[in-house]
Amino acid sequence: MTGSVPLTMKTKRSRTGPARATACAEYSFRQRFRVPAPWAFRWCIDFVPHDWATGGVHGSRKVLWLSPRTVILDDTFPAPGGRRVRKVKLVQIYPRARYWVSTHIVGPSHHSQFRYTVSAVGPNASELLFEGRELRWQGPRLAPAAERRLAKRLRSEDADLWKRFATEIEREFSER
Repeated sequence: MTGSVPLTMKTKRSRTGPARATACAEYSFRQRFRVPAPWAFRWCIDFVPHDWATGGVHGSRKVLWLSPRTVILDDTFPAPGGRRVRKVKLVQIYPRARYWVSTHIVGPSHHSQFRYTVSAVGPNASELLFEGRELRWQGPRLAPAAERRLAKRLRSEDADLWKRFATEIEREFSER
């Protein structure tokens, strides 16, 4: 077999066995914007250090552009007990199709991946389709019902953030 690996082929394992996430929450939602799709897309991929403040979130962000379509986002957030949580994401941008993919490469949910697609909904309106898969690596393995509850909570949190972003997108569009 050239170019493919048969499913029955054995692979190397570490001494402790293959790494396996303790939870995998898959979820999606849509957020409407009262702005044209090209404008909404440009706003969304204009990553800046104050992005979290724009969404009403306490946190800091460093932005490192590797190329015109590839960026590293290094985010730090306060956590319980005076700790800080760091999440580093590799973001690949696909302007022709108006979407970007964010892959967590450092942090508690490393290897998680999120896709954001902006589509036109008429000449002066657009919609964001958010699709996410968050992997958790700490704590006990979650049962399917607990994973569904986690996905519901994450969907609610992320949808609330994007509602706040929608308000800001629309405000900035009206002021231009």
